[in-house]
Parts: sequence; structure tokens; C-alpha cells
Amino acid sequence: MTESFDDRIEQAWADFQAVLADHVAAMVDDDLLALELGEESSVEGFVPCVQFLAWGGDQVRCEVPSNAYLDPRHRLSPADEARLVELGWHRPTRAPEDEPDAGSPAFFVDKAANWADQLAAMAITVFRETWSVPHPSFLRTEAVGTLESLEFEPDLPDEESFALDLGAAVVPRDDEHLYELVGLTLARLFDEPPGDDDHNDFMLALGRVIGFVGPHLDGGEVQVRVPLVREVSDRTRASELIADLNRRWPHLKFTLATDRVEAWAAVLANPYVPQHLIDMLEQLFSFAQTVDDEFAARFGGRLEGFPEPDPVPMEVDHGELTTPPPAPAPKPLRQMELFTDPGEQSLFDEPS
Repeated sequence: MTESFDDRIEQAWADFQAVLADHVAAMVDDDLLALELGEESSVEGFVPCVQFLAWGGDQVRCEVPSNAYLDPRHRLSPADEARLVELGWHRPTRAPEDEPDAGSPAFFVDKAANWADQLAAMAITVFRETWSVPHPSFLRTEAVGTLESLEFEPDLPDEESFALDLGAAVVPRDDEHLYELVGLTLARLFDEPPGDDDHNDFMLALGRVIGFVGPHLDGGEVQVRVPLVREVSDRTRASELIADLNRRWPHLKFTLATDRVEAWAAVLANPYVPQHLIDMLEQLFSFAQTVDDEFAARFGGRLEGFPEPDPVPMEVDHGELTTPPPAPAPKPLRQMELFTDPGEQSLFDEPS
């Protein structure tokens, strides 16, 4: 039985949660571990994050930033705050500038380390429900203390192991070889295209939406799937809009399944030509620039993607996706940089 897309997403979160629980259970006093959305914090506040601090011999404090810390784009609604309390966090006990107390200016919970499974489940739930993070590959981790050497993210294939000519047609030896070829192609375009050792789909951020690149040698294709809109309320109107999209973007295929709109594209996998995948991704990048909340509203639904677009436009230059050089700017402060000394007061106030 073929595993569905949703099944693969659920499995990825389950695997990530299990690894997180193992790491939390292994923490010792003054260890710090942070999970955060893979974008820089701004001068206005933090990106979504959950942080863990080990203290008191066998205790772990888990915190979620309150609105006093969060960037305006990611502020918690009253319903979000109520959900955090329902999941087990305590409300902040003071403002950031007040004198420290036994609580925290963030949402917090203290548990013994043997409750690591519950803490990991709480953390994953807040990322998925509150901030709609679609996949753990969009999170990054930072650690201070004994966890610094631990890795959450899988390694990419070794680029030196395979010669990759973008214009050459290659007949893949097997599924693993095709997966490596696609990974190397994507590595030419992105620093770290998320993939894993189980050969699940690669994931790419395309403006406001996410693309899933799946090498399928048995089907003879490398497929790209892009969820666009969910909770479509008017299927008749949606069908008309999809017909129009298919006319305007003939190299892409748009579909309506139950209450979801998706875009699809594919290139031949046997033989596989890296440049063909790059050319097809350029089409998707061009289309992705037109996708926003208004696009979703035309379908009477909600955007299946990020709340804010990537502010840097992407373009293709000689077969490689490039970005214009950014203007010099100070590097924003990231959450873990607050913890230069575990004894200092910070978002993680020393529990008492």
C-alpha cells in the first residue's frame, strides 16, 4: 500500500518528536535547547520558538514566548493563549522588566526529566497548531551545554560522491541513485534542501507556499506537489478558477481534491536531466509570486503556507536559482544568543 502524503508528514513529525524527547530526557543542569522557525528574528521580536532549560538536578523548564517577546507577525491571539494553557503551560507571572520570581514572563511549565515525552508532544503541538509549521524540516535547533554535539537534521548526500552535469541525461541505477541526483540538483539551488535518509520528499519554500519534490523511479518521474489552498468553500467557483489557472500556466497542473487546491508538475526521471528540474522549478517560482491571501480568498479558503512571504525574490541565472545580494545590515539577535551565561536572567529565568 502506497504511503500517502499526509502519512509521510505525520511520520516526519512523530520521528522528530521522538528524537526531541530523547534529547530533553538527556539534559543536565544548565543545558539549554531551543527549537525555532528557520528564519531570523527581527528587531521587533522573536520568531516562533520553544525553549528548554534543565535545572535542579532532574527538572526541565519548557517555555513559549509571550507577546512581550514575539515579532508582531507571530503574536498569540487570546484563543492561542487559551490553547497553551489547555496543553499544560502556565500563563506568564510577570512582565519582562519586573523583578524575577518563581514563574516566568513567558508561558512556562516545569516537569521532571522523565516527563520528556509529554514536553516534546507539547512543543510539537504548539508549532503545528499555533504557528502552522507544516514540517519539522522548517525548524532549526540550537543548544548550549552537553547537547551541543547532538544533531536533529539529516545530512545531504556528499556532493563529491557524484558528478553532476546539469545538461546531461543520466539513467538512474536505482531509487537511491535518483534520490541522490535530485538532492544534488536541489543543492545547486538551495543551501540545505530538506530531505532524509528514508528518501522522503524534499521540501522547498516557494514564497508563501511549500513545494514537495518526490523522485519516483518506478513511475518514471520526479514530481513536485505544492499545496495552495485549504478549506475551499465553493467548489463550483474553485473549478472555474482552476480551469483558468491551467490555461494561464500550461506547464503546471492545478487540481481540486475535496476542499484543497494543489499545483503539480513533473519531469522525466529515466533518463533524468537536472536542468529540466531546474527549469520546472523556475516556472513554480514565477507562479508562487502570485500566491497570497487574496489568491486563497478567491477560492473561499485559506492559504496553505506561511503567514509572510520570503522578502527576497528568486531568479534563475545560467541554470541556478540566485538571489540579489542583500544590503548590509546588522545581524538580528537570535533567541539562543540571549544565553551567554546560563546564570544570567533572560527569557529562561532561573527557576526557584
